[in-house]
Amino acid sequence: MSLIAKTSARLRAGLFQLREAVEGHPGRITAAVGSVLLLSSATAFGLAEYGPQPQLPPATTLTVPLSLDLTPQAQALEDQPPSVYATAYVQAGDTVESLLRRLQVTDPAQLRQLAANADLRALLAESGHVVTAQVNSLGELVRMQARLPQVLKPQPSKDPSAAAHSANLTLAHPAVQSWRLLTLALQPDGTFQSEVTQQTAQAQLRMATGVVRSTLFAAADAAGMPDSVATQMVNLFAGTVNFRRDLRPGDRFTVAYRVYEAQGQVLRVGRIVSAEIINQGHVHSAVWFNPPGHPQAAGYYNPKGGSLARAFLLSPLPYDRITSGWGWRTNPVMHFHEFHKGIDLAIPVGTPVKTIADGRVAYAGWGTGYGKYVKVVHPDGFATIYAHLSQFEVHVGEPVKQGEVVALSGNTGWSTGPHLYFQFFVNGTPVNPLTIAHYSPKGTSVPAALRTEFLAQTATPRQVLALVPGLDVASVKPSSTPGAGSAAPQLD
Repeated sequence: MSLIAKTSARLRAGLFQLREAVEGHPGRITAAVGSVLLLSSATAFGLAEYGPQPQLPPATTLTVPLSLDLTPQAQALEDQPPSVYATAYVQAGDTVESLLRRLQVTDPAQLRQLAANADLRALLAESGHVVTAQVNSLGELVRMQARLPQVLKPQPSKDPSAAAHSANLTLAHPAVQSWRLLTLALQPDGTFQSEVTQQTAQAQLRMATGVVRSTLFAAADAAGMPDSVATQMVNLFAGTVNFRRDLRPGDRFTVAYRVYEAQGQVLRVGRIVSAEIINQGHVHSAVWFNPPGHPQAAGYYNPKGGSLARAFLLSPLPYDRITSGWGWRTNPVMHFHEFHKGIDLAIPVGTPVKTIADGRVAYAGWGTGYGKYVKVVHPDGFATIYAHLSQFEVHVGEPVKQGEVVALSGNTGWSTGPHLYFQFFVNGTPVNPLTIAHYSPKGTSVPAALRTEFLAQTATPRQVLALVPGLDVASVKPSSTPGAGSAAPQLD
């Protein structure tokens, strides 16, 4: 029998048996079907949500018309040349054109137009000023800002004797700390609107402390102290500390000084307010005192009120090197044995030479061996000679003040290299210039009537020095000779 026939027979037999079972047990079949339906209803009831269902609102479509026509904006951006912002510093010898070209201004018409601008020409009078400019891609200046030079003038003193003070004495009245801001703006017609506004600088107190490793100025640079402050410090203590030969590695200094700032830029460095230097274990301190109504008492004093003014500076140069000292030697030019009646100080040609005391110019000319030299006579029988000069800054008969530049150093006369020959005379007799301190009387201390005011006004500057970390003065001692030269002229 074939496979298909066998399968067909089996199916017919199965269907016959199923029919007999249904016919023989109808109750059981009905119960089974009812159970299946009951379970299906329970399942449907469990899946249905309870309670009446809310009616959702019909969907609403909101249509807002938008204008996406960006053509005018795009055209305006396209018509506007892109700009760059440039910064430059005014340099010595600048012209208006050279300055503008460094700021990327190349438009010939503007260069010609701005070359005649009086404010821009005034800007060139002093180098170092920062100039900012907005320049478009066509090389046209759009906007410029810069600080104009301004001479700061002190308030006039009511004391007629103030004008007779030495040039080394600081001015009694502070100047008005202001500056002028120049703004140039390009106008639609191609011209420039020039505006100068008066601004006020803010005084701030800064401090610097350092340790000498090689030279004072190297230590000042490492401490971030401006050279002008270091120069003030040299002049301030020039009566007791010879920075040429007395300074030693390990010597320390602390200085509090004023700066004047505007818009984050230091416009000017002011005077030293207080200073301290530890030289070979001796402490030399100074504070600035300026009593209102008493300009004759303005100056630097030690913390106890003793004057730091001395009749003589220890050297006519802030820094130098002795190449030939006082005494017997072989003349380097003529090669004969001689007594050297002064000292030779090696210094580059053109260094300013300052007179060490008030006096009058007795000679300014040529001398055999001396080359160009200046002789200054001082009160009480003292005199000084400055030789081998390159240029005179004074003439015969002219009165000079302590610290005033009388000449520039050079290499004239019998000289084997650039240096200054310095002589010091007492009643016509040459004396070793290294002993000047022995002949230099101290100035006047704080008057008794102003002592209370002195202590009150200098309290903060004295305390400021003590706040600077790193200066342990427990192992050092105060100077036994608290005199020093007063600082060179500086505005408050």
